[in-house]
Amino acid sequence: MVITDITFEVKKFRFEEPMKIAFATITDMETCIIKVMTDEGITGFGEAAPFPYVTGDNLETVISVGRDLREALIGTDPRSIGTVHRIMDSMYAGNTAVKAGIDIACYDISSKSAGLPLYKFLGGSDPHLTSDVTIGIDTPERMAETALSWVRKGFGIIKVKLGEDIRTDAARIRAIREAVGEDVAIRIDANQGWTVRDAITISRELDKLGVDLIEQPVPGHDFDGLAEIRRSSPVRVAADESCHSIYDASWLARMRAVDVVNIKLMKCGGIYNAIKISAICEAAGIPCMIGCMGESTLANLAGMHLAAATDNIRDIDLDSVYILKQEDVYGGYDHEGGNVTLWDDPGIGCTVKGD
Repeated sequence: MVITDITFEVKKFRFEEPMKIAFATITDMETCIIKVMTDEGITGFGEAAPFPYVTGDNLETVISVGRDLREALIGTDPRSIGTVHRIMDSMYAGNTAVKAGIDIACYDISSKSAGLPLYKFLGGSDPHLTSDVTIGIDTPERMAETALSWVRKGFGIIKVKLGEDIRTDAARIRAIREAVGEDVAIRIDANQGWTVRDAITISRELDKLGVDLIEQPVPGHDFDGLAEIRRSSPVRVAADESCHSIYDASWLARMRAVDVVNIKLMKCGGIYNAIKISAICEAAGIPCMIGCMGESTLANLAGMHLAAATDNIRDIDLDSVYILKQEDVYGGYDHEGGNVTLWDDPGIGCTVKGD
């Protein structure tokens, strides 16, 4: 089996409500659906969802780089995932979003060829997992109302965007805790918005409020700051923007800088590298989370399959399927609140409208 063509189609999805985070307010996401075709008639679908604040690229670079990669990959066996990555990495050092899209499509082909859902192809057996759902920055009162509405829909884990003034941020969590009660898990994501001192100060208040995770409290480059916060914080500390690659994961592990590493397919270049990051973290005794950056059902499903197959991915933050308006990409899973059951169709299992 060899690749005969790769196509790129831009799609735009809107958030149900604007999502405010520490460094931006996001109303919609543009993404690129990637289609990899083979000489045996098996087609794989992937998604490249660049986010300039994090991945450093955009749709223009995705398509430009993608066309170059297409020329180099035609004639390659898509099931030889390592070879596909060696070719891509030999041409471009970064551009992880488009690499992730091609990677996901190749895994889709590989698992379809094997007649297995992706999670079983990757070695898993249980199609069930539980995701959180994220709420953006707003007033304490509105955030509490939003959190309660998600709990009433069946979500037991709420992820809260913070990263502004720590007094206001603490008030937000107090309001949310009062609204949702003691049985709902709360995680927070500061998106690089605090100083080391502020992060340590607020961690003590967050611990009293039953928060069980603080994600990326300081800028991504500040590994020393993360390590200092981890040593002082009574709440688990997670890296997100600090971990893009296997090399980042290795340094974070050596420094014992965090308790959790958040893997995102768009940051690391796809499933192939995500597996490596998880293995590095597992060897160091660091569990992983799998997250997203506003991708459609397609990339979120790829992450769900990976999580279902990987013991060291303990926390699931694949929630843009719940907060994006999307009609062109659908299926592949059922859910009741945050409890997901993956379908057993071969491959990733979702449908791309028009294909």
